[in-house]
Amino acid sequence: MPNEFQRYRVLWPLVPAMAMVMIDFTIVSISATTIQSDLGLSETAVQWLVTAYALSTAAFVALGGRLGDILGHKRIVVTGVILFAGSSLMCGLVPDSGSIAVPWLVTFRVLQGVGAGLLIPSATVLVLDAFPPAERGKGLAIFFIVAGLFTAIGPVAGSYLTEFWTWRAIFWINVPVALFALLEFRFAKLNDIQRPARVDWRGAFLIVAGMSLTVLGIQQSTEWGWGSPATIGSIVAGVLVLATFVAVERRTDDPLIDVNAMIANRPFAVDNLLTFLVFGPWLAVFFFGSMYFQVAVGQEPTEAGFSILTMFYSFFVASRIGGGWMDRWGAKKPVALGFLLGTIGMIVWAGELTELSRSDTLVGMLLTGAGFGLVFSPLNTDALNRLPDAMRGQGSGIIQTFRNFGSALGMAIMGSVVAGATDLTGASGPQDFADAMQTAFYVGAGMLALGYVATQILMPSGKQEGVE
Repeated sequence: MPNEFQRYRVLWPLVPAMAMVMIDFTIVSISATTIQSDLGLSETAVQWLVTAYALSTAAFVALGGRLGDILGHKRIVVTGVILFAGSSLMCGLVPDSGSIAVPWLVTFRVLQGVGAGLLIPSATVLVLDAFPPAERGKGLAIFFIVAGLFTAIGPVAGSYLTEFWTWRAIFWINVPVALFALLEFRFAKLNDIQRPARVDWRGAFLIVAGMSLTVLGIQQSTEWGWGSPATIGSIVAGVLVLATFVAVERRTDDPLIDVNAMIANRPFAVDNLLTFLVFGPWLAVFFFGSMYFQVAVGQEPTEAGFSILTMFYSFFVASRIGGGWMDRWGAKKPVALGFLLGTIGMIVWAGELTELSRSDTLVGMLLTGAGFGLVFSPLNTDALNRLPDAMRGQGSGIIQTFRNFGSALGMAIMGSVVAGATDLTGASGPQDFADAMQTAFYVGAGMLALGYVATQILMPSGKQEGVE
């Protein structure tokens, strides 16, 4: 076990690696309107820049965790960093031609997501293994708090790079960060153990195909039409493949995701369901919130970056409060209140959007941010606490799968609402965009309301007494 200095020394290369992955969930949002204008992209195409990344991260994170167990987590993190940085470089080198720009960007955003899927679970396990059991909570908290701060910085960093240099730099900035992380890996003493075993490639194929088909049908519905065979067929096929994945994994020895263990551990399964629901509107809020301040309010990217950052003020305060409430009363109280507050916040925010003003959206943004803050930390901690040490690596991968699939699906659903009412009409303006966003935010509020009901019905009350 590394000494105390080495424990924290392990964080030095892992934090920037995780930070660039987290930033890319939000940094593209603030530059979306500029990218769309520069490359002549449709509303649906520009949404794919966010959805493709979240989707491929969700689809490959479970496989990334499994490969880390087999080949060594350090090797998988390094592979993920290299793939992520190379794909980032290629995203920034996209040709100006509109015909090739969409497939080019979507392809390399998918590869970025694959790199993130490899990196996230293995980085988490390396942090866990660097600390003794009694200090793992503190180590993980520091790791995710610092990485989370970079997520908040994303919109501001992206806005300055876009306004004062080029939007391509939001991708290029990942290259020096990756090089720094790789250099630091040479000096960090990592407690990395390889456990040779078979890889459930059948399960990996099914989960990738099922998630991709489901999101594809929803995201493309505005172009194909909700009643078209392509839309309906894609969604139905995706759901059937995901159902097949569950059935196959239940009968597979050493599966990619231990479905039987999840079913047996009901509180852990509930936590993952709630994670899926709370992250449904999360990414879409950033994406469309950032676009709103530019398209509807008329702000420059730098102004819009600071405007969307407003919700983080209440988010961080509420996160601190939620953690304390969990230690005192258990996870259910802060999670339930967070879902309720987030529901109210998105309803209020939606009602404020048609005013086309930053100041008029302040209350809704602060309420929504506080709601998310109350949910995230207690929910993630409760899920990991439900597992024995030997399963926390796989458990982290499962949580990330539900988190990112929820983000991709929510982005597709809310994005189809906005795209169907704006770009495809050919005559959308600031008020049209605000009206479409209002409907999408009501949909997001519905997701959070469903989470509140599920929390009240399914989540155990009181403090957790031990591992399930």
